[in-house]
Amino acid sequence: PANGKFTEHQKFVYNTCLKANRRVLDAMRPGVSWIEMHRLAERTILEEFITKGLLHNGTIDEMIAVHMGAIFMPHGLGHLIGLDVHDVGGYINAPQRIEQPGIRSLRTTRDLEKGMVITVEPGVYFGDALIEGAYNNPEQAKFMNKELIEQYRGMGGVRIEDGVAVTES
Repeated sequence: PANGKFTEHQKFVYNTCLKANRRVLDAMRPGVSWIEMHRLAERTILEEFITKGLLHNGTIDEMIAVHMGAIFMPHGLGHLIGLDVHDVGGYINAPQRIEQPGIRSLRTTRDLEKGMVITVEPGVYFGDALIEGAYNNPEQAKFMNKELIEQYRGMGGVRIEDGVAVTES
């Protein structure tokens, strides 16, 4: 934080993002689907939100089914790094874009390969437009603890980015 000390809400958001980042890093290896890595990051964020009480009244699988993760992580998990930073090889020999919130923002849908260099950058955001949209969507609103979520609005969010070379171990 700019002033050198996290508030309790900032610390929760940062630690949630860090946990998602570390879980993805731990799961990465050749042959693993990048789509599944994105879903792992979203699942981790949702688990933390349930534990904190920001989300409630349902199971994590019910929340995933209505794309709750994309409300708070609306971007793709990362991108390939090549000669021009955002490498253009994201859809070579891979599934094309999947039109689902969050997932459609992925820069690649490839399975990871040894030697690939990719960013791992989950984020946790409290964006007004997405939160308002969820409040107005009965399928999503039923899971949202509006009183708690409102305490986090206005803080923006955090993204933690690591550049990673995929190895066998």
